[in-house]
Amino acid sequence: MFSLSVRVGSMPVGTAGNAGARHRREGMSRVVFGLLIVGFAVLQATVLPDVGPVVVMPNLVLVLILVRTAQSGIGDGLLWSLIAGLVLDTLALDPLGANSLALLPVVLAGAAGRKRFFLSGVLFPMMLAIAATIGHAVVLNAVRTIGGDALVPYDALLRFTMLQGLLNAALVPLFWPLVGLLGNGRSERGS
Repeated sequence: MFSLSVRVGSMPVGTAGNAGARHRREGMSRVVFGLLIVGFAVLQATVLPDVGPVVVMPNLVLVLILVRTAQSGIGDGLLWSLIAGLVLDTLALDPLGANSLALLPVVLAGAAGRKRFFLSGVLFPMMLAIAATIGHAVVLNAVRTIGGDALVPYDALLRFTMLQGLLNAALVPLFWPLVGLLGNGRSERGS
Protein backbone atom coordinates (compact mmCIF):
# COMPACT_ATOMS: atom_id res chain seq x y z
CA MET A 1 0.00 0.00 0.00
CA PHE A 2 2.49 2.57 1.14
CA SER A 3 5.98 2.86 -0.21
CA LEU A 4 8.81 4.18 1.90
CA SER A 5 11.79 5.62 0.10
CA VAL A 6 14.91 6.57 2.01
CA ARG A 7 16.90 9.39 0.50
CA VAL A 8 20.40 10.64 1.20
CA GLY A 9 20.53 14.22 0.01
CA SER A 10 18.70 14.20 -3.29
CA MET A 11 19.63 10.63 -4.27
CA PRO A 12 17.93 7.41 -3.18
CA VAL A 13 20.03 5.14 -1.00
CA GLY A 14 22.04 2.74 -3.10
CA THR A 15 22.87 5.25 -5.81
CA ALA A 16 25.47 7.18 -3.80
CA GLY A 17 28.22 4.85 -5.00
CA ASN A 18 27.34 5.61 -8.61
CA ALA A 19 27.61 9.36 -8.04
CA GLY A 20 31.40 9.34 -8.20
CA ALA A 21 31.43 7.44 -11.46
CA ARG A 22 28.80 9.76 -12.92
CA HIS A 23 30.83 12.84 -11.93
CA ARG A 24 33.95 11.36 -13.55
CA ARG A 25 32.00 10.71 -16.77
CA GLU A 26 30.59 14.25 -16.71
CA GLY A 27 34.05 15.70 -16.18
CA MET A 28 35.49 13.62 -19.00
CA SER A 29 32.67 14.58 -21.35
CA ARG A 30 33.36 18.25 -20.61
CA VAL A 31 37.05 17.78 -21.39
CA VAL A 32 36.25 16.00 -24.66
CA PHE A 33 33.70 18.67 -25.59
CA GLY A 34 36.26 21.39 -24.80
CA LEU A 35 38.81 19.70 -27.04
CA LEU A 36 36.14 19.41 -29.73
CA ILE A 37 35.40 23.15 -29.47
CA VAL A 38 39.09 24.09 -29.67
CA GLY A 39 39.71 21.65 -32.54
CA PHE A 40 36.74 22.93 -34.53
CA ALA A 41 37.74 26.55 -33.85
CA VAL A 42 41.25 25.90 -35.18
CA LEU A 43 39.83 24.01 -38.17
CA GLN A 44 37.36 26.82 -38.85
CA ALA A 45 39.96 29.59 -38.56
CA THR A 46 42.91 27.97 -40.34
CA VAL A 47 41.94 25.10 -42.64
CA LEU A 48 38.41 25.78 -43.92
CA PRO A 49 39.16 29.24 -45.41
CA ASP A 50 41.78 27.66 -47.68
CA VAL A 51 39.60 24.77 -48.90
CA GLY A 52 38.56 25.16 -52.50
CA PRO A 53 36.90 28.09 -54.21
CA VAL A 54 33.89 28.11 -51.86
CA VAL A 55 33.52 31.44 -50.04
CA VAL A 56 30.71 30.47 -47.66
CA MET A 57 31.72 28.02 -44.94
CA PRO A 58 29.70 26.70 -42.03
CA ASN A 59 30.41 27.99 -38.54
CA LEU A 60 31.23 24.74 -36.74
CA VAL A 61 31.64 26.34 -33.33
CA LEU A 62 28.29 28.12 -33.60
CA VAL A 63 26.52 24.82 -34.35
CA LEU A 64 28.28 23.07 -31.44
CA ILE A 65 27.28 25.83 -29.02
CA LEU A 66 23.69 25.85 -30.31
CA VAL A 67 23.28 22.08 -29.98
CA ARG A 68 25.01 21.91 -26.58
CA THR A 69 22.74 24.65 -25.22
CA ALA A 70 19.64 22.97 -26.65
CA GLN A 71 20.60 19.68 -25.00
CA SER A 72 22.25 20.72 -21.73
CA GLY A 73 20.86 24.13 -20.84
CA ILE A 74 21.70 27.78 -20.86
CA GLY A 75 24.38 27.52 -18.15
CA ASP A 76 26.44 25.11 -20.22
CA GLY A 77 25.86 27.25 -23.29
CA LEU A 78 27.12 30.39 -21.59
CA LEU A 79 30.22 28.62 -20.29
CA TRP A 80 31.10 27.15 -23.67
CA SER A 81 30.32 30.37 -25.56
CA LEU A 82 32.78 32.21 -23.31
CA ILE A 83 35.50 29.61 -23.84
CA ALA A 84 34.88 29.28 -27.58
CA GLY A 85 34.69 33.05 -27.99
CA LEU A 86 38.05 33.57 -26.34
CA VAL A 87 39.62 30.90 -28.54
CA LEU A 88 38.10 32.45 -31.67
CA ASP A 89 39.21 35.94 -30.57
CA THR A 90 42.76 34.67 -30.24
CA LEU A 91 42.72 32.92 -33.62
CA ALA A 92 40.98 35.74 -35.52
CA LEU A 93 42.84 38.56 -33.73
CA ASP A 94 39.51 40.14 -32.81
CA PRO A 95 39.09 42.36 -29.74
CA LEU A 96 38.98 40.17 -26.65
CA GLY A 97 35.39 39.19 -25.93
CA ALA A 98 34.01 40.04 -29.38
CA ASN A 99 33.20 36.47 -30.36
CA SER A 100 31.95 35.61 -26.88
CA LEU A 101 29.50 38.49 -27.12
CA ALA A 102 28.52 37.46 -30.65
CA LEU A 103 27.79 33.91 -29.44
CA LEU A 104 25.17 35.14 -26.94
CA PRO A 105 22.33 35.12 -29.54
CA VAL A 106 23.36 31.54 -30.29
CA VAL A 107 22.96 30.58 -26.62
CA LEU A 108 19.54 32.26 -26.51
CA ALA A 109 18.47 30.40 -29.65
CA GLY A 110 19.75 27.14 -28.17
CA ALA A 111 17.78 27.80 -24.99
CA ALA A 112 14.64 28.24 -27.12
CA GLY A 113 15.51 24.89 -28.74
CA ARG A 114 15.07 23.11 -25.40
CA LYS A 115 11.29 23.41 -25.76
CA ARG A 116 9.45 20.94 -27.95
CA PHE A 117 7.44 22.65 -30.65
CA PHE A 118 5.10 20.55 -32.76
CA LEU A 119 7.05 17.42 -31.72
CA SER A 120 9.60 18.47 -34.32
CA GLY A 121 12.68 16.75 -32.90
CA VAL A 122 15.65 18.34 -34.64
CA LEU A 123 13.66 20.40 -37.18
CA PHE A 124 13.07 23.36 -34.85
CA PRO A 125 16.77 23.58 -33.80
CA MET A 126 17.66 23.55 -37.51
CA MET A 127 15.48 26.63 -38.03
CA LEU A 128 17.01 28.16 -34.92
CA ALA A 129 20.47 27.63 -36.45
CA ILE A 130 19.57 30.04 -39.25
CA ALA A 131 18.28 32.66 -36.79
CA ALA A 132 21.34 32.16 -34.54
CA THR A 133 23.69 32.59 -37.51
CA ILE A 134 22.06 35.89 -38.43
CA GLY A 135 22.14 37.11 -34.82
CA HIS A 136 25.79 36.10 -34.49
CA ALA A 137 26.77 37.91 -37.69
CA VAL A 138 24.92 41.11 -36.79
CA VAL A 139 26.41 41.29 -33.28
CA LEU A 140 29.92 40.44 -34.49
CA ASN A 141 29.67 43.08 -37.24
CA ALA A 142 28.55 45.67 -34.69
CA VAL A 143 31.31 44.80 -32.22
CA ARG A 144 33.97 44.88 -34.93
CA THR A 145 32.66 48.25 -36.14
CA ILE A 146 32.84 49.67 -32.62
CA GLY A 147 36.39 48.30 -32.46
CA GLY A 148 37.37 50.35 -35.50
CA ASP A 149 36.83 48.01 -38.46
CA ALA A 150 34.80 49.09 -41.47
CA LEU A 151 31.07 48.43 -41.27
CA VAL A 152 29.97 45.64 -43.59
CA PRO A 153 26.74 46.73 -45.32
CA TYR A 154 23.85 44.77 -43.83
CA ASP A 155 22.37 43.74 -47.18
CA ALA A 156 25.65 42.05 -48.18
CA LEU A 157 26.04 40.65 -44.68
CA LEU A 158 22.56 39.12 -44.71
CA ARG A 159 23.02 37.53 -48.16
CA PHE A 160 26.24 35.86 -47.03
CA THR A 161 24.81 34.98 -43.62
CA MET A 162 21.67 33.34 -45.02
CA LEU A 163 23.82 30.94 -47.03
CA GLN A 164 25.97 30.23 -44.00
CA GLY A 165 22.82 29.75 -41.92
CA LEU A 166 21.59 27.09 -44.34
CA LEU A 167 24.92 25.28 -44.05
CA ASN A 168 24.76 25.52 -40.27
CA ALA A 169 21.19 24.17 -40.29
CA ALA A 170 22.36 21.21 -42.38
CA LEU A 171 24.99 20.42 -39.72
CA VAL A 172 22.54 20.34 -36.80
CA PRO A 173 21.33 16.75 -37.45
CA LEU A 174 24.96 15.61 -37.74
CA PHE A 175 26.11 17.31 -34.54
CA TRP A 176 22.99 16.45 -32.50
CA PRO A 177 23.95 12.80 -31.73
CA LEU A 178 27.63 13.70 -31.31
CA VAL A 179 26.88 16.30 -28.66
CA GLY A 180 24.26 13.97 -27.17
CA LEU A 181 26.99 11.42 -26.48
CA LEU A 182 28.91 14.08 -24.57
CA GLY A 183 25.82 15.59 -22.93
CA ASN A 184 26.51 14.64 -19.30
CA GLY A 185 23.57 12.26 -19.30
CA ARG A 186 21.19 15.19 -19.76
CA SER A 187 20.68 14.99 -23.51
CA GLU A 188 16.90 14.68 -23.25
CA ARG A 189 15.11 17.89 -24.10
CA GLY A 190 13.28 19.33 -21.17
CA SER A 191 11.15 22.31 -20.43
